[in-house]
Amino acid sequence: MVHDALKSDQEIASLIVSLSSAQDQRIIEIEKLARQKGITIQRVRPEELEKLCDSKNPQGVVALMNIPETPSLESILKEKRNAFILLLNHIDYEQNMGAIIRTAWAAGVDAVVASPNGVHEITPVVAKVSMGGAAYVPLISMSLFQAMTLLKKYAVPIVGVEVDMGKPMDEQNLLGPVAFVMGGEAVGLSEPIMKDCDLFINIPMNKQVASLNVSVATALVLFEKNRQERLAKH
Repeated sequence: MVHDALKSDQEIASLIVSLSSAQDQRIIEIEKLARQKGITIQRVRPEELEKLCDSKNPQGVVALMNIPETPSLESILKEKRNAFILLLNHIDYEQNMGAIIRTAWAAGVDAVVASPNGVHEITPVVAKVSMGGAAYVPLISMSLFQAMTLLKKYAVPIVGVEVDMGKPMDEQNLLGPVAFVMGGEAVGLSEPIMKDCDLFINIPMNKQVASLNVSVATALVLFEKNRQERLAKH
């Protein structure tokens, strides 16, 4: 993650490196990149790094990053011709939110909108599990109804993801601008939210399984859109 951040245009304030990792070839390469960018490097004892990260496995290095101010959803919709948005209804667990943001970053999502009635902020746990994604994908705390009103204003189709509703995801055209709406861990999409969806898709799976973990389901849907976009280019 630190190596990826150094290769990107993300602003990094400093690096903190464990003294026990000084001879690690991976760390040497990371330090080389940091010096090329003029980034301050601080070396600390392993136990200090563990305390800073609240982890027994910080992998020898931590980057302190300047997370940019969160933009508004409308500003993103104004700028992005083919907006790729993810709406999350009532996420209960910070670990799931972190995993979703990591996946959203990898899939090229422009913003994640989370309802205020669940996890909706970049907490230390969310940031850690996102493995850098929190610095790249805006997490916007907002009523999903307000968000959906904006999406309709900017002609972004709203696709609800729900078990046994609509077409299987690989049979539905997901090209162009789109906003996926995912339910939380305990409940699916509410009836009022479903009324504002333009269409629905489902994830084909063994009927004996009631549902998937929300972060896994999100990953499958986001990368199905990616798959369709790649095929459309050939």
